[in-house]
Amino acid sequence: MMLTPNGPKTLEFNCRFGDPETQVILPLLDSDLFDIMIACCDGRLNGMELKFKTNVSAVGVIMASKGYPDTSTKGCVITGNKYHVSSELK
Repeated sequence: MMLTPNGPKTLEFNCRFGDPETQVILPLLDSDLFDIMIACCDGRLNGMELKFKTNVSAVGVIMASKGYPDTSTKGCVITGNKYHVSSELK
């Protein structure tokens, strides 16, 4: 999602928890994910209020193998500058 002057806009739909987008955004969720999933299964999602942490930012940097996402290659060496930053969310 992206907030624009005309309101929120959907950039992409993903539902795989291993996706980089999910790995960055899901830790910002304050609502109980189990309750959200049960509401989805029961058709009650429209009654749920999703709460996210405020005053925090998140970023994900991805290094992918040649050909991604069109082809799946194995054994390729990925080179470049690698940075790891860890921050505790409160």
